[in-house]
Amino acid sequence: MTKLQIEYLRLSIAFIVFAFIITLLFLNINQVQIQWFTKLTEVLTIPALLLSIAIPLWMIVDLIRKKVADKAIFNLTFFISVISILLLLFTIYLLY
Repeated sequence: MTKLQIEYLRLSIAFIVFAFIITLLFLNINQVQIQWFTKLTEVLTIPALLLSIAIPLWMIVDLIRKKVADKAIFNLTFFISVISILLLLFTIYLLY
């Protein structure tokens, strides 16, 4: 894989985690009870938390090793990852 493909892979994973967290928050705030999504959320909360933490760490390691292909994609991915971490912590606080 090229450096640019890795950047896009990180961006897509960060966006999927972000969309999962936003959907979870939206359904909980509006008190929508969807049984299958509740079960899916119970299964995917820990992997979403791990991915939210692992992606910025992976990015920092690549930044130190100077393997960043596109700074704009890098910054967008980092921004989405940080927002995802904050939203996930807010979600955990809201739910438990």
